[in-house]
Amino acid sequence: MAVREDRGASGASRTVGNSIGKVAKAVKKSGSGRAVGKAVRSRSSSVRRSSGSSRSSGGSSRRSSGGGGGGGSRSATPAPRVAARPAPKAPDINSYLGTDSVYQQALSGGKRSLADYLSELGRRRGEATTQYNQTRAGMERDRTQQLADLENEFASRGLIQSGLYGEEQGRFQQQFTDQLNALGQQQTGLLADLLGQEKNYRRENDLALQQAKQEALARRAAKYKVV
Repeated sequence: MAVREDRGASGASRTVGNSIGKVAKAVKKSGSGRAVGKAVRSRSSSVRRSSGSSRSSGGSSRRSSGGGGGGGSRSATPAPRVAARPAPKAPDINSYLGTDSVYQQALSGGKRSLADYLSELGRRRGEATTQYNQTRAGMERDRTQQLADLENEFASRGLIQSGLYGEEQGRFQQQFTDQLNALGQQQTGLLADLLGQEKNYRRENDLALQQAKQEALARRAAKYKVV
């Protein structure tokens, strides 16, 4: 369409050019050049404006045509929706504790430490009991020997039937009883101290295991979003 308009404008220009040539010849013949020159310039300006308008119209038509062609766009295909994965179900506490490596290490370590400590306490109890029995047995042997020596001494002096022998024998028996009681109290105190150490260690071990269990449950809650 725009090409035909340009060709029409070119034809109009050639027609005007022919007209100008004819007018120029007429001017030379008539001698009135100024009036004719104004008329020619006026016609030439009109022709140029008409040609410019035609080109502008043609350019607008092309832009309009081009814009219409490029305006169409393909509709975007929506991305497929991905279904959300369901959260894993939290195992029960006992099952989780059985699979938590940190807690299992703390549990086995606590049991091993307690067993080692109890073994040491058992060794010390055994040594204390052995020492007590040996000491008591030695005291019994000494008592028997000392009583025999005491009897022989008073017999050699002819005082075996006197009251002095009876008093000395009674005094010796009381001393032995006091010493035996002191030995028993010492043994009882030692065993009680060992028992107290065992209770304290068991308590500390239980607290450590409870702490390890709470930490394991906190890991379970954070992993499975449970309370």
